[in-house]
Amino acid sequence: MTSQSHKGLVEELNKQKVDISKLRNSLNELDKEKESWFKKRKEYSKKIKESINKIKENKAKRDSLTKEVKELKPKRDSINKEITSKLNDLNKLKKERIALAKSLSIKESPSRIKQNIEKLDFKIETEPMSFDKEQALMKRIKELKKLYDDASILEEADKKLKEVSDTIRKMGKEANETHKLVQEKAKQSQTLHEEILKISSEIDKMKVDEEDAFKKFSELKKKFNEVNAELKEKLKVMNEAKFQLDKMHQEKQEKRRYEQESFLKSKEEEVNQKIKRREKLTTEDLLVFQKFERG
Repeated sequence: MTSQSHKGLVEELNKQKVDISKLRNSLNELDKEKESWFKKRKEYSKKIKESINKIKENKAKRDSLTKEVKELKPKRDSINKEITSKLNDLNKLKKERIALAKSLSIKESPSRIKQNIEKLDFKIETEPMSFDKEQALMKRIKELKKLYDDASILEEADKKLKEVSDTIRKMGKEANETHKLVQEKAKQSQTLHEEILKISSEIDKMKVDEEDAFKKFSELKKKFNEVNAELKEKLKVMNEAKFQLDKMHQEKQEKRRYEQESFLKSKEEEVNQKIKRREKLTTEDLLVFQKFERG
């Protein structure tokens, strides 16, 4: 063993320690960054999954609304068609009523005629009058009653007109409500469809981001493995240098112990010779003697 080889191993050991420290720091940074991109990728995957579920949910709602719209449109159209038919019936009834009123020469309503009859009856009962005048009023009442009977026919026609008008009004309200419902549901369906397209576009973008995150994660993982492999090699070299230094140190200790023991043995022989010659022992001689006595 030379001092140069020992010095070289110490230098090598120190160099490896510095390199290992740098590699460990680099490894920690790479691991931190690698896991950061892995976390981002998981977040993108989670968001993509949530967005896909949202699309499925929106599609189900949209399809349900579209189905309702398809079912409501024929109902609305059927009501409008029936309204058209009722309007034709109403126009026909109006024409018949006009023709009937013209044929009967009735210009006043039955209720007005009835009022006139009641007035004349009241007049006969409450006012004093001549026989001729009373007979004339009785004749007039008779004419009005006949007119009232004829007008009753018109009253029945008016009743039919009112019934048909009420039916048309009711059907028109239902048609408007149905049409409004169709528009609302169609609008909701369109809003959901646009939301689906928007989310789909976001998913496409997130998939690109997810792929980029995974690519960066893979690159960092590869770099991490390379640095880790380099670190293992450095540790191996450092451990070998340390082993060699420990071995040199042990050999040096063994040599020193051997030299000390050899020296002590030679001194022991000197002390024994002095004792035999009855010479005076020095303090050093006594210490050597005591050491070997203990043993």
